[in-house]
Amino acid sequence: MKIAGAVILFHPDKYCLGNIHSYYNHVEKLYIFDNTETESLFSSELDDLSKIVYYQDKINKGLSKRLNEACRLAIKDGFDWLLTMDQDSSFQEGDFIKYMDCIKKNTAINTVAIFGLAYEPNKSASLATCQFEEDIRLITSGSLLNLQTFKKIGLFDEALFIDLVDHDYCIRAIAEGYKTIRYNNILLAHRLGNTVYNASIKSLFLIKKKKEIHSPVRYYYMVRNTFYLIKKYENQNLPHVNQLRADLNTRLKIAFFYSRNIWQIWKYVRLGYHDYKSNKMGRIDDADFLV
Repeated sequence: MKIAGAVILFHPDKYCLGNIHSYYNHVEKLYIFDNTETESLFSSELDDLSKIVYYQDKINKGLSKRLNEACRLAIKDGFDWLLTMDQDSSFQEGDFIKYMDCIKKNTAINTVAIFGLAYEPNKSASLATCQFEEDIRLITSGSLLNLQTFKKIGLFDEALFIDLVDHDYCIRAIAEGYKTIRYNNILLAHRLGNTVYNASIKSLFLIKKKKEIHSPVRYYYMVRNTFYLIKKYENQNLPHVNQLRADLNTRLKIAFFYSRNIWQIWKYVRLGYHDYKSNKMGRIDDADFLV
């Protein structure tokens, strides 16, 4: 298996280099796309890593477009698989080797479009055996993308910009007859949002719970893209698409019950639905924000 890696940066913090080192030695080449719109202070930290190909054009092109660029480059360079990572994700020592061992033992490997991992925020731990299941909700980070099936399934949907880019690809892969498999015996360390420890009105603000809360603009993409995908697949009788609405409802309930920024989130939720109805996709234009 010839494996390349790709990671997409956006204003990377001091932990990113350590995250990259957790998988750098396990790929033959690593494509880094920096979406930071100003001069990056991070690129100089990569000078000693010879396998890295670094791109920055000071344009935030989101996730889907950069993933397509990475896939094209990896195919052109003769790779079979592409490891896709977020800047805030990492492997615990030894876990990538276990991941690859499990993949190589999988007898259905040629019918798998994507292998992915389970994850817990800020935590990584391993179980003993290669436990896996089929799942349409693989996240981009920690996934190993089959570049041969990518040629048949097609590009990541660039209308989405960020959020649900991975889920959309999994839905299309399954519709084409391929498998999307998640290994549960390895947990990727992945920061999904900002962890808060707050009480909600449900407990009359008496009982605090740990919850993951996102930025208001992230909820914009969640809302807009969920409705976009439901519309995109409405005539294809794909039952797992209904899970997208359920996932969105769960995330919004957590936000409205546990966030201390409810009104700002609500504004972006409204804008997300408005832009979906207006068929306005791609990157959010703050100039059009509804006050």
